[in-house]
This record gives sequence, structure tokens and C-alpha cells, in this order.
Amino acid sequence: MPIRLIHVGLGVRGHHWLDIVRDYPDAVSVAGVDPDRRALASARRHSDGASTRFYVDLETALREVEADAALVASPSVFHPEHAVQALRSGFHVMVEKPFATSVKEALAVIDAAEAAGRHVMVAENYRFFPAERTVRRWIREGRLGAITTVTCRDRRNQPPGDLGPWASSLPYPQLVEIAVHHFDSIRALTGRRPVSVMARAVNPPGSAYRRGGATDAMIELEGGITAVYSGSLCCDRYEFALTVEGEAGVLWTDRRRVWWRQRGARFFRPVRTDDPAGDGHRYPRAGTRALLDQLRDAVLHGREPETAGRDNVWTVAMLEDDICWRMDHHD
Repeated sequence: MPIRLIHVGLGVRGHHWLDIVRDYPDAVSVAGVDPDRRALASARRHSDGASTRFYVDLETALREVEADAALVASPSVFHPEHAVQALRSGFHVMVEKPFATSVKEALAVIDAAEAAGRHVMVAENYRFFPAERTVRRWIREGRLGAITTVTCRDRRNQPPGDLGPWASSLPYPQLVEIAVHHFDSIRALTGRRPVSVMARAVNPPGSAYRRGGATDAMIELEGGITAVYSGSLCCDRYEFALTVEGEAGVLWTDRRRVWWRQRGARFFRPVRTDDPAGDGHRYPRAGTRALLDQLRDAVLHGREPETAGRDNVWTVAMLEDDICWRMDHHD
């Protein structure tokens, strides 16, 4: 029997999830919630008709609709609030990243889930990209030897409208909306918790954001591993590269392909990528089937998801602005 989902937030990512769930065999959308009636009208046109009900008020939907879980894709600042509302109403929750923007908020959601006896998981779909799954397997099999350094570079031409109309006013849009994915990936790939973060947020000339359109960070992980990160929303094209250096060699991926250079070798050679969940798609579907599989198993079988809230709180900790942050303004 498919699990029944309430979609909370029907903006850019919320629309994606309606389409994704429609094509997923083990879930059905029974309701959508958004205070913006234009978003509701657009979602209704793309829905399965009478099988999905639409609301402007979340409390009313949670009270009236019979469902198993809420899929929260509202603006980031509302994620903790909406997750707690759904949990207290007895629903399991999958919430889009960022899970929260502070550890205090994240812990409040986790406490609500434990009090309700429900699961809360975060939609960190990057973890399930075939290329990242392959890099992770190689690391866990010890094929790189001891890891020394991780380098991640993400360049995008991504205006605020691609994220949501509220994104331009965020203090750290690149960090909160995009780097959070990469920070989580670094944790997942290495299997290590963060020790410290030193970072600088800047706003490049010509940025459509008010501030924080780019982020540079130096991350220390357990075991003395260093991760160097650089990301921007204000470039002229998309470009991604992640390099993991170990005692035995170097793995490199652009998130589509994986390449390996053994220590002492001159050239990289290609590596066949894993795709256990059939998630080898492009955005916006990449990694989403594995997430829905985990939500299904949490609802039906009580299994703890890989991206459970109690794990993702460590990613949230990497965003905290009281760790070692510096903000540069280029208005």
C-alpha cells in the first residue's frame, strides 16, 4: 500500500516533489499546502485532480487529511516550525534542507519527533547521487587508505528566482541553500564529524543577492582531515569538482563521472559508478528515489533513515554563525 503524503510548500522545489511523487510507485500525494493561492492554483493544474486536496492553512490540512507523512518544502526559515507542527499531529516528516539554521532549532524538531514516536529525515539527495555513492564506497572499502584532504568547488549561475523569491533576502543564501548539501556530503563521504569551521561569506560584484552570494570555508574533521570548500551562486556557468586525497591515491568527481589516480601514477582512469536505487537522473530528480525509499521504509517498517534528523544536526552545526564566521560586504 502506498504511503500518503501531505506536501507543505508548493514553490519551486515543492512543485518538483509533486511530479516526483506522482511517478513513484510507493507513495501518493493526498494534499498540498501553501499560503500563496497562485502556488496552489499552479499545483492543482499539475496534480492528479480529485485525489489531492489543497489548503492555504497547514493546521487545517493536518487536522482534516488522513496521511502518513508530511514532505516539507516551504521556505527554509519555516522548516523547523512546519516540521514540528506535522510531528505533533502524528505524521512522519521529510524536510528539505536546510533542516534548520541553528542547532537549537534542529534539536527542537528532533525532540518533537521522539515525543511523537515518529521519524524525521532530511532530503539530502546529494548523498544518493551515483557518483557520490561510488566515492563513498571506495573510501569505506579502504581503497584510498587514510584520507588526508577533501576539496570541493561549486560554481553556479543561479539567480534568486531559481531558489525562491525569498532567497535574495537571506543573510547567507549560498551557505544555507547550497553549501549545506556539500557540507553534508563531506561528512557522509568521510564518515567523520566536524570539529571546526572557519569561513568567509562574500557578495561578488553584480550579485543579484543582497549579501552572501559566495562562501569559502576551511573545515576540520575528526582524525585531522581537512576539507577546503569554495562555492558561488554568481558565476557565468555551472561547474562542480570534488577531490578526495588519500595515502593510496586521489578520487575526483564532477558528480557525473568518477576518476581515480593511484599514488605514483601519471594519469587518472575512469571508475564505473554505482546506482543501487536507480537514481542516475539529472536535477531535479537526482537522488530522490532513494529518499522516498527511506521515507517509505521509515513509515512502514520503522527503519531509521540514513539522513535522519539526529544525524543531520551535525550538518546544521557546520552552518552556525557563532563558530568562526566572518562576513564581508561588497554592496
